[in-house]
Amino acid sequence: MIYFDNSATTQAAPEVVDTYDKVSHQIWGNPSSLHKFGEQAFNLLEQSRKQIADLLSVSQSEILFTSGGTEGDNWVVKGTAIEKRAFGNHLITTAVEHDAIHNSMEQLKQLGFEVTYLR
Repeated sequence: MIYFDNSATTQAAPEVVDTYDKVSHQIWGNPSSLHKFGEQAFNLLEQSRKQIADLLSVSQSEILFTSGGTEGDNWVVKGTAIEKRAFGNHLITTAVEHDAIHNSMEQLKQLGFEVTYLR
């Protein structure tokens, strides 16, 4: 079977699950908190950011984490449209996009963008 929403359904590699299990049991603080557990989580988050940046040969400041796909879609679609508005305000997408994209486009329409949905 081929399922196109691969990110939502791909089985994680065993070493990823092992790492997640270990970290979620040992480092469970909020990285924004000032207590010891938060500091541990913050340090691990920053270590991860550095490893990813090094692998991609980019600056650590270019690695941003979101809570999930919907937040990421919102951030990229609206952020890019607003940042590049000087180049035009006509956006083109498809009618079969995820609600995260569709809702972002509808919000951009309220901000004066023209949106075309392709079938």
